Amino acid sequence: MSSHIVWTTVSVNETIQKLRQGSNVDLGCFYDRNPELKAANILFQLTHEEEKEFIKCSSDITHFVETYCRFMTDKGRDLVTLRDFQREILDTLGEEIWLDFLDDVGPVVRNFILMASRQTGKCQLFNAQIVIRNTLTNSLTTLTIGDLYNIVNKNFNRSLKQQLIFKLKSLIYKLYIKLS
Repeated sequence: MSSHIVWTTVSVNETIQKLRQGSNVDLGCFYDRNPELKAANILFQLTHEEEKEFIKCSSDITHFVETYCRFMTDKGRDLVTLRDFQREILDTLGEEIWLDFLDDVGPVVRNFILMASRQTGKCQLFNAQIVIRNTLTNSLTTLTIGDLYNIVNKNFNRSLKQQLIFKLKSLIYKLYIKLS
């Protein structure tokens, strides 16, 4: 039955509304009868605005991800703002060129392996603010990562050469913070 129906956003929304009201409706436009997933191979008529958005999403992967991809967060499934390094990864993956041997467009980078652990500070700079809780007094202190690095490194015994390298690193990081 649903293979002969031409679906639109309006008709899909009406179907969802009727489903919520308890009506018996055709769920053929949904994958596995799940109203959150569109079925494959259905007839769907896009409006002019939807067509423009489809073209925009197909040419800008970061726009698509930030607008339509929901991720599991502490607040449930939600849209997220991508960090700069995530945009760079997506831009690399989404960049396409014409490939004669395929007679079609294809990825510029065909062999891409990303090995990146979660929560390793990939997006942290030395001037990024962090909050540290003193477990004895339960007080909070705000520091930059650079300040924390300096505090930790000052408490280690080092040779003169290591101390000199540490001081040079500290000066370079402070210069970087001032210039950024």
